[in-house]
Amino acid sequence: MCRQPQSEALGNRPAESVKCSPAQCCVVSIRWLRQTSHGVHHHTYHFAIVYVVTVERNHFESQGFVLRKSLFSATEVAHARDWLSSQDPSKLLKTWTESEPGVPLAIYSVVHEVTNPIGQLATDSRISMIASQLMSEETYIWSSKVNMKAAWCGAVEYYHQDFVYWRDRGYPSDRMLSCMVFLDSHSLRNAALHVLPGTHLSGLLAHEPFTNLNGLSKLMIPPQSLDRLYETHGICVIEAEPGDALFFHTSLVHGSSHNISPHRRMICLVQMNTRSNQPTAVPTAAKSSNIRRAEAEVKEARRRLQYFEEKLRRQLGSEEVTFGAPIPKEERH
Repeated sequence: MCRQPQSEALGNRPAESVKCSPAQCCVVSIRWLRQTSHGVHHHTYHFAIVYVVTVERNHFESQGFVLRKSLFSATEVAHARDWLSSQDPSKLLKTWTESEPGVPLAIYSVVHEVTNPIGQLATDSRISMIASQLMSEETYIWSSKVNMKAAWCGAVEYYHQDFVYWRDRGYPSDRMLSCMVFLDSHSLRNAALHVLPGTHLSGLLAHEPFTNLNGLSKLMIPPQSLDRLYETHGICVIEAEPGDALFFHTSLVHGSSHNISPHRRMICLVQMNTRSNQPTAVPTAAKSSNIRRAEAEVKEARRRLQYFEEKLRRQLGSEEVTFGAPIPKEERH
């Protein structure tokens, strides 16, 4: 405990008290004494000053990630999580592609631009303070979302580097990072995030395109490359509790499996850039990136439509079963 002297004078002058937890966070209380015609009024504001210790910075630089335990209290996380769980998914859904089979709302996007409890969590200064210290310069949020990873049917996220997507918006380098705030218990049993430590130092790796279950154009690192990376870097399963926060580099290879467990695995993801890594011609670059992805999606959608139309045509024109299991002789009458 360290405390600065409180001012006894009246007026709009603050008095500060600082409570320091072990080597990582200071909670500053500012008490304003204000005199009006109705007497003296006391106003107290609390905010956290969070800082990174050397071992955390070294781990982030060498391994590409660092897990900060209890960055948020259980009460803070429960407030945001309970608010989101109480909402009508149809009112938060921006497009049907943010849903999944059995999951009316799989992604709640652009949450840093709203003022609800989730938005307040995403924009909390504790995240930006740690991110800026890890990157040794000021950072800012450019994107954010909540991934629900619903129980029983939350969808897979194949191994990839985030920068393979972000670079197309015009960012000149991978001096970027994300913060994953855990809103639920997070372990191997409910499709925990897996990371390959140190792969952020490998540069941008080759990815191959695929189309996900909603028809969206995505990228993944092929299995042959993952075999080689695993031999060199190994793999780490992130285990965390509500309120913990994982900071990870944009070039760190990561992914997670389908969640077929009975336990939901919700996270809030805050994606940040460094001030020195300003993208060039953002509107043009972002639009061009969107066009390329949409063109790939339309091309694949047409290919699938052509296949399914032909599949239907053949079955309509035949007395025999033209797809699926053939009818065995025991069932022919």
